[in-house]
Amino acid sequence: MKRLTILSVFALLKTFLVVALADGVVVYEQRDIPSGVPLEGHAADAKKYGYRFPSLCVTDKGTILAFCERRLGLHDHAQNDIVLKRSTDGGKTWGPEIIAVEDGMHSINDPLTVQLESGRILLMHARFPYGRHARDAGWIKRADLGYDDPKVNVLTFLSHSDDDGKTWSKPRDISRQVKPPTWVNANTPGQMIQLTKGPHEGRVIASLWGTIPGEGKDRTWEILVAHSDDGGETWERTESLKDISGKGYPNECQVAEAANGDIVLISRNQGGETFRKKTISKDGGKTWAAIDIDKTLPSVACMGSVNKGPAKADGSWDLCASFPSDKGRKDGQIAVSKDHGMSWQIRKVIEGPFAYSALQMSSDGKTLLCLYEGHGYKDITLLSILIETL
Repeated sequence: MKRLTILSVFALLKTFLVVALADGVVVYEQRDIPSGVPLEGHAADAKKYGYRFPSLCVTDKGTILAFCERRLGLHDHAQNDIVLKRSTDGGKTWGPEIIAVEDGMHSINDPLTVQLESGRILLMHARFPYGRHARDAGWIKRADLGYDDPKVNVLTFLSHSDDDGKTWSKPRDISRQVKPPTWVNANTPGQMIQLTKGPHEGRVIASLWGTIPGEGKDRTWEILVAHSDDGGETWERTESLKDISGKGYPNECQVAEAANGDIVLISRNQGGETFRKKTISKDGGKTWAAIDIDKTLPSVACMGSVNKGPAKADGSWDLCASFPSDKGRKDGQIAVSKDHGMSWQIRKVIEGPFAYSALQMSSDGKTLLCLYEGHGYKDITLLSILIETL
């Protein structure tokens, strides 16, 4: 019998660790489109529902709400609906799909969610008219600038639920409040936040990205931050945030409240170095430091998440982030910041396919929940990570 070397023992331990880390509950997976679902236009040949762009919300009742786009195929504009599933047992089992927003052949994109102190759950999302995108993409043409023509303009809407995610209001157009006239779109998947301390306690914060059209098929990207002081009824937005990182553009982005009152924003880096971009606000989201890369956050261009950790005995908390590695949309990294987002340490690696993700704390504060895209976008899985392991 071959003697085990120290290296081979470590290899076995690593294999065991990978299996443990990759274990989770599949919430969504590709499935056959049921008979009776209209297959029109460029979805005429679609065979399966695809699920992408997760958002996660843990309500004050302890319910886990897992949102995503349900697509006729996998294209970004495949007549998408926003759907959710509810779990009342910590993510072990899930109820049926609930359609939160749908609009026929038009695509509803980028679920962005938060529960307010009042109990109301907000869902921000973008509506792309059929055949229109943020760029030219074959049969789909770039949408026009503007707000007035739903046939050619990308619009941003807000819906809400007052019954723990079971039913949803009719979407309300907030495009003029959150989208500059120079942007084609204003949206991002993931989560909004509501501030819990300081002079702006109760303020709702949403970070958004937009496409700036150039000559021909050229385009660039910018981000801004919108806030609401009346529970989402009205919104104000910043100017586009300044980026000093050099090559590359900020794109899909997320915010989290740090224990010192700062707001930390982390974004995808599109076309730049394989690190994420970051900026911080010290005045409740009104003004922001210049955006720069953070070399403690190595990653390819991909959406990621950032979230508050559980409260400590002194009332403070750390921050947690999730994002794929700098080698591709794989090997998901869970990073922790103990200095209010200034620097990060990678504490867990989820080996295997790992793309878009969303983080939330469990209702008991003991577990970090990570909802992520895996296996070539064939499923969306919820992984539970004990905070003590971080």
